[in-house]
Amino acid sequence: MRTATALLASVVGASATGGVAIAQTAESGDVREMILPEVVVTGRMPEGSAESGYRSDSGTLGPFGRAPLKDIPFSVNVTPGELIENSNAHTVGDALKTNPTATLLMSPGGYSSMSRMMVRGFTAADQSEMRDGLVDRSFSFPPVENVERIDVLNGFSGFLYGFSALGGTVNYISKEPTPDPLVSGTAGVYGGGIAFAHADLGGPVPGTGDRLGYRVNAYHEGGSTYIDDSNQERTLLSARFRFKAAENTQLWADVWHQSFDARGLQTYFNLGTGVAIPSASGFDATRQFGQSWTYNRAEKTVIGAGFDTRLDDAVSLRAGYRYGDMWRRYAYVGATLTDAAGTYTTRYTTTPRQNETTNSGYALLDIEGRTWGIGHTVTAGYTGTQYSYDRGNDVSATLGTSRVGSPVAFANPALPVGGTNTWQSQRQTNFVLGDRIALTDSLTALVGITHASLRQTAHGTGVAISTSNYTATANTPSVGLTYKPIPEAALYASYMEGLTGGESTNAITAVNRNQVLAPSISTQYELGGKATIGAIDLSAALFRIDKVNSEIDPADNVFKQDGREIHQGLEVVATGKLAERLALVGGFTVMDAHIETALANPAIEGKTPVNVPERQARLYLEYELPTLDNLFATGGVNYYGRRPVKRLAGKRALLVTGGIKAWSLAAALQHIGLEVVGSSVHKTSPEEYRRTAALVGEERLLDEMPPDPRLLGPAGLGVDVVLSGGPARYAVMRSGIPWVEINHERRIALSGYDGTLRLADEIDAALRHPLWRSLRAGAPWDGNGHLPAGRPDLASSGTGVGVESQRRTSV
Repeated sequence: MRTATALLASVVGASATGGVAIAQTAESGDVREMILPEVVVTGRMPEGSAESGYRSDSGTLGPFGRAPLKDIPFSVNVTPGELIENSNAHTVGDALKTNPTATLLMSPGGYSSMSRMMVRGFTAADQSEMRDGLVDRSFSFPPVENVERIDVLNGFSGFLYGFSALGGTVNYISKEPTPDPLVSGTAGVYGGGIAFAHADLGGPVPGTGDRLGYRVNAYHEGGSTYIDDSNQERTLLSARFRFKAAENTQLWADVWHQSFDARGLQTYFNLGTGVAIPSASGFDATRQFGQSWTYNRAEKTVIGAGFDTRLDDAVSLRAGYRYGDMWRRYAYVGATLTDAAGTYTTRYTTTPRQNETTNSGYALLDIEGRTWGIGHTVTAGYTGTQYSYDRGNDVSATLGTSRVGSPVAFANPALPVGGTNTWQSQRQTNFVLGDRIALTDSLTALVGITHASLRQTAHGTGVAISTSNYTATANTPSVGLTYKPIPEAALYASYMEGLTGGESTNAITAVNRNQVLAPSISTQYELGGKATIGAIDLSAALFRIDKVNSEIDPADNVFKQDGREIHQGLEVVATGKLAERLALVGGFTVMDAHIETALANPAIEGKTPVNVPERQARLYLEYELPTLDNLFATGGVNYYGRRPVKRLAGKRALLVTGGIKAWSLAAALQHIGLEVVGSSVHKTSPEEYRRTAALVGEERLLDEMPPDPRLLGPAGLGVDVVLSGGPARYAVMRSGIPWVEINHERRIALSGYDGTLRLADEIDAALRHPLWRSLRAGAPWDGNGHLPAGRPDLASSGTGVGVESQRRTSV
């Protein structure tokens, strides 16, 4: 909320002894008033306000509570509520779009309605998403209208919160009751045509002697999005109360409920076989490429209570608890581009209702004191979270073919869905002991240790989530030093260990698919500096995160821990006023992320992990126009570097072979990341048949290649690549599907691990070869057999042979 504030003081004067502002002449003894000139006293504007340039002095340090940013030996970035409101942000991604250290990983416009952020190349979500220090898992659309600010702790938070994601912690700080009556209302439109109205009320409750305060937020939005035939509706009711029970004791309670209903969901495009990344200019962002009847519905209710009390001058006690109950259900359409002309297949997926409950709490004791002239603030206590989650299997069906220029509206197939078949529960318990030590006026230390334990249980017949059960415990220490040569600057160094939950994979290549691996210890080193220069706050951090890497071992197809994943880089952030009327928020992150010492899969050493951008930058500028008060011009620039992808992951392969090659090649393809949609079993022994069926499923075994090549395409098996001997070559070519030769007399060996790499290279080259796009485009001549004018190159009789020769050379 924009406010016009000024600090103006009229100083009358003071004598050297602190008396009144008068002067007495020696000659006459008259007492006359001394008139002093008016003096304007200036200082820093309210923390996080637009007038201050959205600068914040303090942030959240986990169970240690709020602390000055320059005293925290970690990188913490604060996005104040005024910046969220003034930038008209209604999602977490929009609220944090000015933070150059956070990257949007998942948009709430998708099928799940979840917003997920990435920090330092790792996901900062689930148990690393908090409200007021209590875990608030982002199972559905997280509201920001009842948020005072968002604190993002970059990097490890294991010492502070126990088990957590490596990237960081996103902590939503709730709006608190105001000391004076507050009545605020806003209305507007965003997202193309979504109208919203927001009421924010607060103040003391009349008749309570200012002992009971409240803050109520009521929000509703509804209307069409920027996509045709797409609309969404969301309602949020939120209330928070504080009661002064005694002079040094306050009780708090809050509750909020949100309902969300989106129709005509946005569609995500994948690239089909041999299809190059198209130009964005060919896509109309407002066009409905999916279906108007797709939907995402979710509801969430959260209720909590707690207290803060100061037992004496040195001892304080804090406790809090929050319960969350939420559900969601969705139906969406995915699209796969199949040619350069904009043809795509649409695949529909729906799911039974999914449910989750969360319990989170803390109980912490703070003790302040001095020993041998050294100041201590000791924090000890408990933090913990328990959540339960259930769901059933997704159900999918291919709807048909559409085109980017003229999308087809399909009827809702109304697929039947089953019930819940998987239940999972996880309990995280942490006992923390830490000490903030004031060694001198300019040198402080933060030392501590957390005893963290995790217990996971799961049961059910579903394969959508893990079926693993385990218990793990660990002690994770941390130490940090902060040196302030001057009050306006601080240098820090810190080390932290974290106990990270084990990873899992749903890849069909893994024999232990969906098994959660054991938790592991990761480490983080960080060096940084924070300074205030004029009206600008600057911060910079060098970091190195070292965690265990998890991959599928090509020797036995077991998903296991192998090697180390290293993320190291530099973050720079600037916030404040460049000029009296010009505010700036921005910065950049540069990072080197790679895999080291992978013994089971050495080919991945030095590779950048999938979906990790190594470069990103943000710049937000806000200028107050001099002609009109409270009229601002804003603008911004966001830059994201390239994110690596696995080109072959998810591609669908058909094997036309037999004998030992049927099962050995099926295993190799699955290790590469392809799905084997079928395999012929011609001339196959009973043992070879059994091994092939165990890998790809008996229902996918074929006596021979489908007689009609059209059955291989999107309307049939949806094959991306066929691997066969020479006899099947021409039938495959008629279908326009890439083909890779696996004949006995081939010149390139496919045995062993090196052979698997060669096979991946051949498949990749075949998928990207322009021949297949030309075949799918059809014959170049018209119905009378005439070639188009201006294309004499098509008349060359050797074109086909030349392309085939080129293909062999490239692979």
